[in-house]
Amino acid sequence: MAIRGDRRRRGRRLLAAALATALTATSAALLSGATAGTAAAQPLPVNIDPFYGAPEGFESAAPGTVLRTREVQLAVLTVLPVHVRSWQLLYRTTDLFGQPTVAATTVAVPEGADTSHSRPLVSHQFFYDSTSPACAPSYVLQQGGGLPALEGIHSTTEYLELAASISQGYAVNVPDYEGMHGHLAVAEEPGYLILDSVRAAESFAPLGLDGANTPVALWGYSGGGMGSGWAAEMQPGYAPELNIKGVALGAPVSDVESLLHVNGSMFASLIGVGIASLRNAYPKFAATTEQYLTPEGRALMDRTAGQCLARNALTLMFTDYQRLLTIPIADFLALPEIRDVFDSTVLGSHPPTAPTMVYQGVYDEAVPWFTNDRMVGRWCDGGASVYYKRDHLSEHLTLTTLGMADAFNWVKSRLAPGAPDPSGCRTEDVVTMLGSPDALATQTEIGLNAAFGALGWPIGPREH
Repeated sequence: MAIRGDRRRRGRRLLAAALATALTATSAALLSGATAGTAAAQPLPVNIDPFYGAPEGFESAAPGTVLRTREVQLAVLTVLPVHVRSWQLLYRTTDLFGQPTVAATTVAVPEGADTSHSRPLVSHQFFYDSTSPACAPSYVLQQGGGLPALEGIHSTTEYLELAASISQGYAVNVPDYEGMHGHLAVAEEPGYLILDSVRAAESFAPLGLDGANTPVALWGYSGGGMGSGWAAEMQPGYAPELNIKGVALGAPVSDVESLLHVNGSMFASLIGVGIASLRNAYPKFAATTEQYLTPEGRALMDRTAGQCLARNALTLMFTDYQRLLTIPIADFLALPEIRDVFDSTVLGSHPPTAPTMVYQGVYDEAVPWFTNDRMVGRWCDGGASVYYKRDHLSEHLTLTTLGMADAFNWVKSRLAPGAPDPSGCRTEDVVTMLGSPDALATQTEIGLNAAFGALGWPIGPREH
């Protein structure tokens, strides 16, 4: 099952890794010049922090009901305070088996916001891609998370998106859409958690939103794109009252099984994280997997379940998962308990009613372009409005940054007052999504706002 690419493909991998390293190093160098505020250490979530505990009788509350709140200080790299007004909300939602559960989300508005009047809400789904609760945004975004929170350091990349939304005066919502048990790759549940987090944010008085009339955009990349895709598909039936103006999906994982092509590659961690998530979520999948894992395979899966994306990406690079199974991978996938789960995780069956933008790197080494071609085709055949943009320069590691400005310009266009709803589908092939003057200008603006925010300046308009 291991994929052994040719020289050109290995070259692209090395280029992607080099570019990603350069971007990370540049951001770290920029942020390291800031003066860090003193931060009290935060307790780990779920098992230690009582905030995450479900209150007695919560099951009787309506989905999206806020159960508990607290004000928090957001920070870059857990130590550089960001001057916004921010809170965490614990809310009632629904799990993948249709049962009541709870989840947390982080919400914020600009420090200078006048919350006597409403504003749009952007829900950012981070690609935290881990089954460990300590990797969730509600933990890693807080000041004082320390070394455990730095396991989720990749979320600093998505801080750029938060800075972009805050700079426009929008309210932001960052749900822990994998729930309390790290259900990353499951069907439906991410949609419930995301949509109910929007309901919770809209009812939270300090944000000053206009309830279900609030214009809302959903935005996510990779694993966050997958979660946003489930929310887009489920919204018409589960939360039809929400005023979703647009959904932006960057390289969404629309077919979990398709990730098996990265076996033996630099992206091999995606398989381990996906299997660990499905093991946590589906009892029959877990029992069958346990039956065919080697002792080394069980140890690796257990270790994977407790680590964040960055560490898994480094320690599982080039892993060949065939040697962790006692039967061929093809035979494993054919087992009914495994086949049924993978089939259920494919996006595309329920076309969204909200206008949607999908952007994808043609040379993406992790998420195959053809899976999202297929998803978009199925949505369009079902009457959805989809703007599909294919980037011929970027790969998975680079599109998250190089596609950000273009995607945000689309989000802003959808949230503009009186913006007409588009109809039909359109596919556009570009060399790079960062190639237009508008995208370059927006990318520069995003970078400056993020840098000033990390250095202690308030982001966003002063409305008082």
